[in-house]
Amino acid sequence: MKLYPKTSLGMALVYISGAISWLIVMGIAALWFRTILLNPHTNPAVGYAISPLYYFLVTLHGMSAMYIIVEDLALGIFAYALYKSGMSVVHFRTLTALFWVLNLAPIVTFAGGPITGWYMYPPLALQTQSWLNYHTDALIGMAYFFLFINSVAAILASLFMFIDAIKTRPKEGKIPIFASYAMMFAGALIFLTEPALAAGELWYTLYFWANVPVNPLTWVVLFWFFGHPVVYYVPFTVFGGLYALIPHYAGRPLYSERWARWNIILLFTFSMLAWVHHLQTFPLPVYIRAFITPTTLILAAGSGLTVLNLALTIFYSPTGYNYKDPVGFAALIAYIGFILAGLQALILPINITNVIVHNTYYVVGHFHLMIWTIIIVGSVAIILDMLRNQVGAKLDFSSLGRGFLFAGLSMWTVGALLTGYTMSYAGYLGLIRRWDAYPIKFLPFMDVMTYGAMIMGLSFVFIALPIVLTMIRVGIPIFWTPTTGVTASPGITMNTQPPSSGTPSITKEVSTSDMNNKVTKLK
Repeated sequence: MKLYPKTSLGMALVYISGAISWLIVMGIAALWFRTILLNPHTNPAVGYAISPLYYFLVTLHGMSAMYIIVEDLALGIFAYALYKSGMSVVHFRTLTALFWVLNLAPIVTFAGGPITGWYMYPPLALQTQSWLNYHTDALIGMAYFFLFINSVAAILASLFMFIDAIKTRPKEGKIPIFASYAMMFAGALIFLTEPALAAGELWYTLYFWANVPVNPLTWVVLFWFFGHPVVYYVPFTVFGGLYALIPHYAGRPLYSERWARWNIILLFTFSMLAWVHHLQTFPLPVYIRAFITPTTLILAAGSGLTVLNLALTIFYSPTGYNYKDPVGFAALIAYIGFILAGLQALILPINITNVIVHNTYYVVGHFHLMIWTIIIVGSVAIILDMLRNQVGAKLDFSSLGRGFLFAGLSMWTVGALLTGYTMSYAGYLGLIRRWDAYPIKFLPFMDVMTYGAMIMGLSFVFIALPIVLTMIRVGIPIFWTPTTGVTASPGITMNTQPPSSGTPSITKEVSTSDMNNKVTKLK
């Protein structure tokens, strides 16, 4: 029995399995509260009765996403980036232990039935009425303490993986672009910003256990120093993956690796500065408001540079982009979806327009569409490439596997666009977010959102079945078939020809013994 993986690919699959497990939990919660929102709850008695369940589901949905899934995905992709780049995880046992702590600790919190929202704003989060099952200071303090443990595990996992990357980096030349992005955004960005969340959670713990007073404004500042960068842990790490995948399926090198490397500095710096825009509805001084707009726009410019770089890579493809391969298709969908999701954000950095839509479904539509495209679909592209390396070069997706993946990704995209843009339009018309009671005129919008969510739920099954069953090796005979073709792995230069639609990628990882020797020499 294997207690822990002994390869970087194995470690990547461990963290990805955690993300998928919690994604299922999050999805069930989302579909559940979407059914609740099919009723506008204009009758106060009915609304008051269902509200606790609704707010618990919303909290479970948000916390599982931001405190578990995001970290699992980022760290899983980080480990895979090391694998693809000829680097390696070294602390296998430690990272496996941290994986279990990260994923299991929040269960204690969820058992208490929090209705605080994932952002846990004071003073709501400091009231015993904000918990359905925990009603004493000792239990509520314990709930926050286990969230603190979850955050510490994520911090340490990112730090250990970052150290492993430094130790096993190439002796000559640059660190490959995929690993570079993973090191900065799944490594450094996590261990530099998540301590703010850990501090806030520990502060709450001490409030309930030792009557330590909480300053609400200071706590909110701590939270958003984490709460804004957390949304970039996965997308910017996925950027690194797309920089490897899209050139591979375009059959040419990345248009400008220099742009991509300089962009790391811009994205990394401003992802930790733009958090103030979450406070635009606060009574902020003019000079802080003046700071918000340029920092947010500069950060957006970094994303725009990524879009341009990949667009030119695709445009100047000598043979055309190979979207007939499931990995290439998923990477392209993630790229296009990121652009479409970004369009909604164009008005948000502007103070006079942001305040109009800040607390509406407009913002919900924007960030959910970002999640559904660049985070989910982008991660799927990378996970599918992981699976190709797991099953080996002699197998590729079968017709059934391709059918499931193409159908699932297409349905997911349709459902995401339908739901995301409906949310934003309803928000533009004034639909307030986070409320289970709303004017009846918005009921048709809620219906459309629910239909879109149901499409996405069904499509998730199509996507998840080949992935999960392959990960546990049960589905290999079903979703994979022998092939005679072999192509280079994305990110490893062997040739510039695009793969045919039926050929897998291959890569070679440095063995554990070789890597240990390498680490010893570096020491």
